[in-house]
Amino acid sequence: MNIQLANTLFDEGVFTAMYKAGFITTKIFTYREIYLWVDAQMQTRGISKNQAVLEAEVKFSKDERTIWRALNCFAE
Repeated sequence: MNIQLANTLFDEGVFTAMYKAGFITTKIFTYREIYLWVDAQMQTRGISKNQAVLEAEVKFSKDERTIWRALNCFAE
């Protein structure tokens, strides 16, 4: 799934409705937040993806593999 589709579904409330119905877990919300944060850090601060991943580990209290998994989940 690419990030534009995910953002559209999120904005239209589809993800929230699916979560309330029990079809998806909170993981999709966390992964989206991680992806958007890493992308924003790379754009605004001009840091490398690897550096952004290392900083995301601390910010989100997740291991490096989870951060990469979140990024790959929304890769375009």
